[in-house]
Amino acid sequence: MSPRIVLATAGSLGDLHPFLALALALRARGFQAEIAASPDYGDKVRAEGLVFHPVGPGMAEMEAAFGLTRAELTTRVARSNTFLFETLLLPNLEAGARALATAAEGASAIVGSTFAAGAGMAAEMLGVPFVPVALQPTVVFSAYDPPVLPGAPWMAPADRGLQLWLNRLTVSAARLRGARWTAPVDRVRGRLDLPPRGDNLLLDGLKGRPLSLGLYSTLLGPVAPDAPDGFIVVGDATYDSEAGGPAVMPPALERFLAAGPAPVVFTLGSAAVNIPGDFYVESLKAARRLGRRAVLLVGPEGDLGVAEGPDAIALPYAPFSRLFPRAAAIVHQGGVGTTQQAMRAGRPQLVVPHLGDQFDNAARMVRLGCAATLARHRYRAERIALLLDRLQSDPGVAETATRLGIIASREDGAAVAADRIAELIR
Repeated sequence: MSPRIVLATAGSLGDLHPFLALALALRARGFQAEIAASPDYGDKVRAEGLVFHPVGPGMAEMEAAFGLTRAELTTRVARSNTFLFETLLLPNLEAGARALATAAEGASAIVGSTFAAGAGMAAEMLGVPFVPVALQPTVVFSAYDPPVLPGAPWMAPADRGLQLWLNRLTVSAARLRGARWTAPVDRVRGRLDLPPRGDNLLLDGLKGRPLSLGLYSTLLGPVAPDAPDGFIVVGDATYDSEAGGPAVMPPALERFLAAGPAPVVFTLGSAAVNIPGDFYVESLKAARRLGRRAVLLVGPEGDLGVAEGPDAIALPYAPFSRLFPRAAAIVHQGGVGTTQQAMRAGRPQLVVPHLGDQFDNAARMVRLGCAATLARHRYRAERIALLLDRLQSDPGVAETATRLGIIASREDGAAVAADRIAELIR
């Protein structure tokens, strides 16, 4: 019987898709790869022929429990890490760890994202290896390559001097703020008959393991000198199917693309799309100011009527890997999955961060020289059009985007990660 590996993740499609790519790479190497995630993703996982384990509440259950809509929940997460950790994560930690331990009984290893906080506990309960996975540089929180966050705009890459000292001071302050979650986590560990670890829920998700993975492009961030022992960045793990199986372009979109010049694509991914505000209205205005056609990816609950006229089309979803290479430019929220797909496509980017790691991803794209960024509250047609015109008229941006796209397209983080996991187990 093939060795079983259970992969646990939590969050949006940007958190699920890399794990699907990794599961498929593990299966190709003779493992039985299984996914443990929100019940909302069961059909998609099973469509790939993978075993699925529902762990934690689904979106409908959370909406009912809190009396909040999907948009209101997303807004709360965008405003406060406290809501994410203390209201969503910690109360579900013990149940999630127990459910995962039951699902992974007999498995050879558990692989878990940093936000699937119970995954490491489940591995300890079963006495099997645990491989933590960072899906973006933000969660590594290096003082040498720190995240750019709204609350700490002074942070910047450094290898010495005052800036490195300031970065280290900021990391220490973040550790102090996150220390209030250490005791509750250790109490959960006690109820699971596990010894206390004293870990910081925010900063220590990757430490203390023989292998931990950065499952993102090496272009986004290399391994920093202060990274945990055993941590490696293996590259982007790409998966891009709406319902499982091959990525398929909607026929209406194919017809639209064939009918004229390359459009500007506007998307808010799968999380920020819940709180679009006037993003799509201003996007269409900006495209028309430039005389450009527009593709608006508005999400499954979005307003398909926002695109009126032959110069625009609105759809709930389209596979980024098939669409982005045919775009003139890509305007997006900065989620790590969307960012890496735009980079692989070799197109200029305008990034409009809404929450979480998106601010940091935007800053990294700007540093690489293929993007501009615009604050959400300043997202107006005139400014959008100006920045897009600058990006598209700058030959240096186009050349850089093309060069980075070639490099990024050669990465196969899922394959490298699968090989490393196989080495650890065998």
